[in-house]
Amino acid sequence: MGSFDELTPEHFATLVLRHLNDVGKEVAGYDPEAFRIELVDGCEIGLGNVYHDAIRLSGLRRAARIERFLSSIDSDEYKYVPTWEEARPLLRPILRSATYKQAALDDLLHRKPLVTHENARFVSRPAFPFVDELVAIDLPNSRTVINHSILANWPVSADEVFAAARENLEAIAQPHNPRGNAILTRTDRDGDAYLTSWPLAPGWLASFSQRYAGRRPVVFMPDRDTLIVVPDIPHLLARIYRQVEQQYVDARHRLSPQGYTLDEDDTVVPFDRAGPHEQHRTAVRAGYRLAIWEYAAQAHWLNEALERDLEFTHYGLKMAIVGEIKLAGTETRPYTYTVWGEGVDYLLPAADYIMFASTDADNNAVPVCTVPLTAALEITGLTPIPGMSPIRFEARFWPDATMLTQLKQASVVL
Repeated sequence: MGSFDELTPEHFATLVLRHLNDVGKEVAGYDPEAFRIELVDGCEIGLGNVYHDAIRLSGLRRAARIERFLSSIDSDEYKYVPTWEEARPLLRPILRSATYKQAALDDLLHRKPLVTHENARFVSRPAFPFVDELVAIDLPNSRTVINHSILANWPVSADEVFAAARENLEAIAQPHNPRGNAILTRTDRDGDAYLTSWPLAPGWLASFSQRYAGRRPVVFMPDRDTLIVVPDIPHLLARIYRQVEQQYVDARHRLSPQGYTLDEDDTVVPFDRAGPHEQHRTAVRAGYRLAIWEYAAQAHWLNEALERDLEFTHYGLKMAIVGEIKLAGTETRPYTYTVWGEGVDYLLPAADYIMFASTDADNNAVPVCTVPLTAALEITGLTPIPGMSPIRFEARFWPDATMLTQLKQASVVL
C-alpha cells in the first residue's frame, strides 16, 4: 500500500481509493477540493478529519491510525443500517440537483441487475424547480444518503424522515447576526455544517429581514458548499447573479444559479416567483439556465443508456428520441420550447411551448403550430413518465385530426 511517512492529501486519497476498490466498493467520484469520496450507494466519505489526525502522528502510530480508518470502511459504519431510534438524531436534509447521481445509479443497476431500481433510488422530494431535498445520516467519518432500501427498515414514512431531518437542522442553522455583515458569504468545504440546507430551516431566511430594513433577503447556493445571502437591492442583486452564474458554471458539484427569497407567507421560493422586481428578468433567465443545464445532464445519461441497452430499461421504455429543451425569444421575453415531430417517438421535456412539426413529401419538416405546454398536455393527454426527474413525457403518436384542430386553435405566435 506504500509508505505512510510522506503523507500528502493526494497520497492519502489514493490509498483510500485503492482500498475501496479492493473491498468492492463502487466509487462515484473523488472531490479533491472537498477532500471527499462519494460512493454510488449514496455514502460520502470525508477524508479531512482522519488525515489531519494522521499527519500529527508519526511512524507506527500514523500507520495504525490509517489502517484503523481503512478497516472501518468495511465495518459497521458502512454496512450497518441503524434503527430509526439510532438514526433519527443524525438525520440532516441536503439539497441536490434533480439529476444527482442518476448516471452512476443507472450504470450500477446495469452491472448489478439484482439491485432493484426502486430500492436503490434515493428518498427525495422537490424543494425548488430542478433542486431536490434528500436526507443523509451524519456519521463521524461519513454520511449516507437514505435510499428506499434503508427506509424499508424503519417503521416510519418518508414524510416523517424529512420532518425529523428539518427539525435537527434547526438546531445547527445559525440565524443572522443583526450586528454582522449585511452580506453573508460562507463556504463549507467538508460539508459538516450543511450550509446549503439552512434555507430549509423554518425562519432562517426570515431572520435577515430586520437587518435589511424592508428589503427581501435573497439566498444563493451555486454549489453544494457555498451559501450567499444579500438584500434585494437591484444593482447589488444584478452583480451577485452574474457572480453566481460563473460560480455555478465552474463548480464541480453544481446546485443552482437561481436566487431564492420569501413570498407573502414567508415560504422560500425562487426569486422569479416572488412578485415584481427590477431584477425579475435576471431571475427568469437564471431559472432557464438551470432548466437547460439539468435537462442536458439528464439527456446525456439517457442517451448513454439508450446506446448501451437500445431501450430505457429502468423506466420500462422502448427506444425514443430524447427531446431537447431550447431557449429562444428576446432579452426581455425569453422562453423555452421543444419540438414534437411527426413520425418519431419522443421523450419530451417540460418546456414553455411545444412546437409541432409534420413532414412534406420530401420528408422536410413543416411547422404546424406552437402551443403552450399546459394546453398541449390537456389536448393530447400526455402525462409525466413515472419516476423520471426532471419530468419528461412519452410521445409515441402523432395527434389525430381532432387533436390537431384543437392544437391549432390553442396555437400562439411568438
